[in-house]
Amino acid sequence: MHKIIPVIRILFKTAGKKYPGFFILKVFRMLVTTAMPFVALFISPLIVDEIVGARDVKRLIILAVMLIGGEVICQLLNDICTNHINRYSSRIEYYFDILIGKHVMELDFELTEDKAALEQIEKARTGMEWYSGGVHGISDQFFNFVGNLIKAAGFITVLALHAPILLLVMVIYSGINFLLVAKQNKISIEAFAKLSKTNRLFGYFGWNIVDPRYGKDIRLYDAQDMMVGSWKENTEKSNSFWKWQGDKGFPYSLGMNFTGLARSIFAYFYVALLAIRKVIGIGTFTQLIAAESGLDSAVGGMVMSITELIKRCNYAYEYVVFMDYPEALKKGDKPIEKKPHEIEFRHVSFAYPNTDRKVLDDVNIRIAPGEHLSIVGLNGAGKTTFIKLLCRLYDPTEGEILVDGTDIREYDYKQYMEQFAPVFQDFKLFAFSVAENIAFTEKDADVAALTDRVGLHDFVEKLPKGTETNIFKFFDEEGVEPSGGEQQKIAIARALYKDAPVVILDEPTAALDPIAEYEIYRQFNTLVGGKSAFYISHRLSSCQFCDRIAVFSDGRIAEYGTHAELENIPNGIYAKMFEAQAKYYKD
Repeated sequence: MHKIIPVIRILFKTAGKKYPGFFILKVFRMLVTTAMPFVALFISPLIVDEIVGARDVKRLIILAVMLIGGEVICQLLNDICTNHINRYSSRIEYYFDILIGKHVMELDFELTEDKAALEQIEKARTGMEWYSGGVHGISDQFFNFVGNLIKAAGFITVLALHAPILLLVMVIYSGINFLLVAKQNKISIEAFAKLSKTNRLFGYFGWNIVDPRYGKDIRLYDAQDMMVGSWKENTEKSNSFWKWQGDKGFPYSLGMNFTGLARSIFAYFYVALLAIRKVIGIGTFTQLIAAESGLDSAVGGMVMSITELIKRCNYAYEYVVFMDYPEALKKGDKPIEKKPHEIEFRHVSFAYPNTDRKVLDDVNIRIAPGEHLSIVGLNGAGKTTFIKLLCRLYDPTEGEILVDGTDIREYDYKQYMEQFAPVFQDFKLFAFSVAENIAFTEKDADVAALTDRVGLHDFVEKLPKGTETNIFKFFDEEGVEPSGGEQQKIAIARALYKDAPVVILDEPTAALDPIAEYEIYRQFNTLVGGKSAFYISHRLSSCQFCDRIAVFSDGRIAEYGTHAELENIPNGIYAKMFEAQAKYYKD
């Protein structure tokens, strides 16, 4: 119950600020639908009394026109409002999808690899879409409750004047019905909690089956059976949860049907008895039957609306939780200039969340402004983790990272991120134009010059729309599919366009042959100029361009120095690696 207020406050405020007309229409429609049953409630008894009484044809015609006309006008207004509300509903649904997506992109990177955070994202999405119906579904229940409350007050007034005992029975029946519906909703909420993880797996396997990015691997490695099998397995799990919900809720549905039948029998018997004893007239008889039925519908609607509201707000509350998800990293407010920096790792150790193994262990290193550092080592030595910590994708478990003598946690986070332009091994290009992939803006004259500098001149010249040509064919049949090398050059152009004081290449050329990689590193080193640069590669050709080399082994910096210094260390790690690669190319 405590979740209703924050959900309604946040969702209604957010949607109302963007689309105020939506709520104006909702309120107007509520007033119209509330008035509709009272047209018949008060006019129909007059028609009945006229038929069994004076039978004035003119009066009957007037009453019939009032009844039919009133209902037609109300229904017409209801339909018009509903049509416009449904249009707003789609826009609001998309708007909240955008808000969720935007917040996902703004989350600390650490949370994108956190199981609890990923499940919360899924709960927020499904809670706002499938289960709660979003703002439209929740507001429907809210205004239905208010409308039914007004209706109930009118019907209660009629019953209290003519049949107070029937009113008492209706109150008892409504209480029982409320308890039964509340039990059903509790079961639904419990099922939702169980379904969140299953739905995430269901969606993962279901979408990957039809995702063209996985097409080659699925076909060449005959992965169809595994993918479809996993999809079926999670479908069966999902179905089992739905069956559990249906089985658990069935007795309560049956109970509501029996109590409703008992109420109807008593109502007709009691009101008929009043009419037989001439306590009420025929017109009042029909009015009381309509009022009893209307009160049952209104109270039932109130019970259903409040329980649905509780249930839907429980689902949508996951959105509220997600939008207020706690930050993983401490954010400072100290400004930082975009200039070459002195960087120092001081006794830095790191273990990924929920693990005990230290990926980095007591790392100490100082990089001077404008220095080019090559980072080498075997897989799992901690090279990429070192870069992730420098870029504040994670914070150290122990020790501190200093930039210009200040702990990086004290700097303004956004300004700090502007200091780095990394190209990771798993860099991503997007299904936008070449220019947008580089500049992340629609048009920029500097992009064309930059593509020439990174060796993409011939590639761009062949494109039908130049740098405005879309990459991939997801949304454009004329989209281009760049080669691996072309994609890497686009990613490097992106890093250079950012014009950050620190640039990083974290094995983005691993898929290229050594000669092609050498050319890219040589060209990139020239383009970087006096900026600080970090190079990570298994191939040691990149080391020749660097001022210093840090050799990582088992999470520590095992060796540190220039190429000449490290090459001459007897039985040194770097010397062995260099000799092994040199021998391979000589042979």
